[in-house]
Amino acid sequence: MSRTPRLLVLDPVHPEALAELGQDLDVVVRLKPPQDELAALVAEVDPDAVVVRSGVKLTGEVIRSAPRLKVIGRAGSGTDNIDVAVARELGVRVFTLHGVSANAVAELALGLALSVTRNIALADRQIRAGQWRKPELAGPELGGHTLGVVGLGPIGSRLAELARPLRLRVLASVASPTEERAKELAAEDIALVSLETLLRESDVVCLALPLSDATRHLISGPELAAMGPRSYLVNVARGGVVDEEALYEALSTGVIAGAALDVHAVEGGSSPLAELDNVVLTPHIGATTHDAQARIGTLLVSRLREELTAAGVLSRTQTSEAVK
Repeated sequence: MSRTPRLLVLDPVHPEALAELGQDLDVVVRLKPPQDELAALVAEVDPDAVVVRSGVKLTGEVIRSAPRLKVIGRAGSGTDNIDVAVARELGVRVFTLHGVSANAVAELALGLALSVTRNIALADRQIRAGQWRKPELAGPELGGHTLGVVGLGPIGSRLAELARPLRLRVLASVASPTEERAKELAAEDIALVSLETLLRESDVVCLALPLSDATRHLISGPELAAMGPRSYLVNVARGGVVDEEALYEALSTGVIAGAALDVHAVEGGSSPLAELDNVVLTPHIGATTHDAQARIGTLLVSRLREELTAAGVLSRTQTSEAVK
């Protein structure tokens, strides 16, 4: 009797997607296991495919512990938590769902910018504590000011689009600027500038770019100093893009006015940044909307079946029957 292909799900996936995947796969759900227990868990389950988001790290040791493993799917963008080199060495297929949650993340970025500039989170804390100190809560309006977007992929592009009705001037910095790209963006009222210019001229700087060796700690002490004391930083990219020790120092000494972070260098537990009133923190919820999760689930089902079929784990007959 042949073994049903097994899928190990390590991060939350939309329930409807899990139910659909269960039609032709043995689905095992173990959400966010401790990292030091992950290799043993993967060896025990012995999956043909693994699904993660950003909360679990698939190291080379973990990948090697699953001899049947053929496919790793990240239900989101980026591969910074997957040892792609080891996966490639072992012939394991890796895919991501790039751009699916861009609108949700861009909306959150705009909300974070409003929250930190208008001191909304601080006002909420004061009201809950029975305090009414309105003079402390004054902040700038976004309209008529400058938004700098670092990284102009799906998230950054959507954020720039959302900024237009608010009358924000939009600057953008990208890894590989060209004259042609600058002309294209100018037609959309986006000025393509260097990172240095963007930091100097922006009232709100939003980070929306992947984490890599080149972008790790892209924003550190000198960059924060270049922003100035009336500027704000919003990070919806990856925690490692910002040197959080330098950010703490900049926020606590008035080098910049405030910051809002949805992503963090270390996820889980408390952050020293939580001590500060000029910081808004959310627990990596950029893609956590009902709409985005449903879209991610639909695409995840399709891509998993496609990749498992290409890897010879599922037959085309099985895939066709499951889709019916």
